[in-house]
Order: sequence, then structure tokens, then C-alpha cells
Amino acid sequence: MEDEEIPYYKEVKEEGDGITNKLRRISTSALLFILSFIASNMLLQVLVAWFSLGLKYSIKFSYNQVRVFPWDYHYWSRTNIVIIFLFSPAICFALGVLIFNLLRIYTNWQNVSRIFFFWLSVNLINLVLTHALLSPLGTPIDRNNGLYQTFAVVGVFLWINPTLMTFVSVGSLAASLLLGAGIRKEVMRYSFSKTLIGGKKGMDVVAIQVFVLPILAGSLPVILLCSPVGFFTTVMALANLGIVSIGIFMMNSIGTSTVRCIKSDVLNHFPFIELAICSTAWFIVFTFFK
Repeated sequence: MEDEEIPYYKEVKEEGDGITNKLRRISTSALLFILSFIASNMLLQVLVAWFSLGLKYSIKFSYNQVRVFPWDYHYWSRTNIVIIFLFSPAICFALGVLIFNLLRIYTNWQNVSRIFFFWLSVNLINLVLTHALLSPLGTPIDRNNGLYQTFAVVGVFLWINPTLMTFVSVGSLAASLLLGAGIRKEVMRYSFSKTLIGGKKGMDVVAIQVFVLPILAGSLPVILLCSPVGFFTTVMALANLGIVSIGIFMMNSIGTSTVRCIKSDVLNHFPFIELAICSTAWFIVFTFFK
């Protein structure tokens, strides 16, 4: 949609947006969030497994973590560590940024699939930021706590002091706030057509309905997929999305321009197809990969 075709509104105007519409909007976004969360986790593990097998290591694959054998450090080199445990999250991060940039460019793309790819980009970036946040806690002494992954493995093999790794954690928190600020306009694209938003109150309502509440609604299903190994990492990934939402609300507070409203409310429908796809993906992971 070209800029000149998108109307600007300078005040909040409510026209009877009922509870049914709100529930449909929240449930549709929540199902797409769950599906994209599963996809982002699986993609990271697939990349780790693919690089590991390519370098002739054996693996034990699961939804939350890929264990690479043998563990004896004599079989490992710094090059292999970087290829497996640094390139994998770097690819996920780059893919998330690429997807979001395509959404930013192709504004004419206005349907439900756009929102899935929005959630996918956010979850890919957030997953990497979560691993960076937890990296100082990962240690090879306890590989069963789910924290010895990606950046933690790289930090140990490159002899990076855990104290220095805390700077990575701080940088991750700052990047999460910036992510929220960066996606704020895209979140507003999913504003519902019966409410014309132009102030902080209207923006906050949109952010809560299409971002915050879907995360809360989708948290239980994604947590239920966790094995004990991946529980804490998953919970922290969900908590880090809360930091991202703070960035959205911060931009709502300091933003001076009015918000563009799309012409159709693509989230406001009964999500039967989304439910079928999401349920199928959830049960496949639960049955074969948990």
C-alpha cells in the first residue's frame, strides 16, 4: 500500500469494537505466535544438527537442544565450535532481520501470512538474544540444565571469562528494547479498522491486543512442549519478549506522529485454519521431538 493511500488520523475514535472481535484478534495472533515460536526453535536446532553432521559429529536431536558427541574436548577445535555454535544463531538472527526488512519494504502485503512472518522474525531474533542473555550461566559441568548452548559453548572454548560474558547479557537486554522500538510500527499495522488510533492510549490498546496478550495466551502451549532441559531457556525467551514489549510501549510514549491504520482488520476472524496448522505442528513436536 503506497504512503499516499494510507490515511492518517489524529484522535482515537471508537465505533463499537466488541469483545468477540477482541477475542478473535487475540486468538489469531496467539496461534501464529505459537507456530512461529515452534518454527524458530526447530530451525536453530536443525542448523546445529546440520553443521554437526557435516563435521562428522554424532548428535542426539530434540526440540529444545541438540547434543553433539563426543564431548571430550580433544575431538574439538575452535574452528568447529565457531561453525556449529556461533554460525547457527548468527544465521537465525540474520534471517529474522531479513524477514522483518522484507515486511518493512513490502507494505502492500496485507494478510494473515504477513503476521506469521512478523512473529517468525521476532521469535528468531528473540531466541538468539535469549541465548546471549543466558550465555554467562552455561557451563560444560552441567549439560542438563539447557544453558550450555550456542554462545555459552563458544565462550567456554574461546576462554572468555564469564564476567566478560555479562556484557553480552547487558547488550542483549539493550538489543531487546531496540527490537521493540523497531517493530512498533509493524505492530501498529495490525490495528483494527473500527478503532482509528492517533494517541498513546490507542497505540497501547493495539500493542496489548496483538502483541502482549497473544504472548501470554501462547506461553502455556509452548512451555508444555519443553523437556526439563529446555524449560528454563523457554521461560526466559518468553520473559525476554516482555522486554521487547517495553520497547514498544516506550515508542508509543515518545512517538509524535500519528499512526497509520490499514484498511482491513486481518486478525479479526475465526482462526480455524490457523488452529488446525498450529495443532498439527504442536503434536508433531510433542510426539516425535520432545
